[in-house]
Amino acid sequence: MGTGSWWRFVAGVAVGTATVSACQAGTAWPHKPPKLIVARLGPKASGGVIAKGTVNGKPWRIRLTLASQRSCYPNPGWAEDCLETVGDVVKHWPRERPTAPSDIWTFSPALYGPVRSDVTLVKMRLSDGVTVDLLPVGAFGHRWIGIVLPATLVPVDAVAYAGRRQLGHSVPYVGPGFETTPGIAFLSWLPPGDRGPARRTKIVSGGGLRLVLYSGPWGNVLVGPNSGADYPLGFRASGALWGSGSYPQSVPVVFPSPARYLVLVLANGTRRRVPLVLGAGLGFAIIRVTTSSSVLRWDVYDALGQRLAGGQGPPAGY
Repeated sequence: MGTGSWWRFVAGVAVGTATVSACQAGTAWPHKPPKLIVARLGPKASGGVIAKGTVNGKPWRIRLTLASQRSCYPNPGWAEDCLETVGDVVKHWPRERPTAPSDIWTFSPALYGPVRSDVTLVKMRLSDGVTVDLLPVGAFGHRWIGIVLPATLVPVDAVAYAGRRQLGHSVPYVGPGFETTPGIAFLSWLPPGDRGPARRTKIVSGGGLRLVLYSGPWGNVLVGPNSGADYPLGFRASGALWGSGSYPQSVPVVFPSPARYLVLVLANGTRRRVPLVLGAGLGFAIIRVTTSSSVLRWDVYDALGQRLAGGQGPPAGY
């Protein structure tokens, strides 16, 4: 991911990005897409391998380990040979256990994660139009799915099943990450037939800082030059996203719907109204804080002018 920071605001979901090509879902293929095969494994992992297959005839695999080590490289003769650590996940499983059908984590170029106990199959549709079947495989007392994607393929959606019954579907964010690294993030699951919020791209700017907000059926992804954050649907964030102890500074803030604008009471006696840039259930803005005492108070309001929340000083982190 390079230098910088990325905040993911959902318990139990690991942070990562995957390098993808300029090809996005639904675009025409200038060249023949790679041939990806996902092998059908048994119900229990052998040697920690929870997924394997081939890309254009070269093998790939994902192995899990409890040790604190991670690697994912095209070793000689391999498309990719990935070793992923799940020690913390297994140790803290009561907190990490997915309430959605699955958690799908991205550690380029591998996508993998645990599934709920009733999930028997996850079908993942890729940007070349092919759908692959991901069958859960047991390891370390839990069940996992996984896939390694070639650089020219990205996921379009994932659908989870219990037998023939559809449990839900997840549309990933696929697009820019901070700096120049594109990202893939499965953040939210939707009920069958629910298409989720419309896809929108908006600019959040202020105080010399410019962020891009990508909202849609995944939730909200906020991307800046050296940092970023993502939020699943339904996450009710409120306050400052990040900041530092030095001044002056530009501080991104977020508030849940139905918030529409923020009012700052400044030390010089003036009041500043700051409109929120609306995403999927959340509104964002950037405020300029020149000194530790330059903002005396903040209040957030809905479209009708009803006060929803407030506090002394600038909005604090949450």
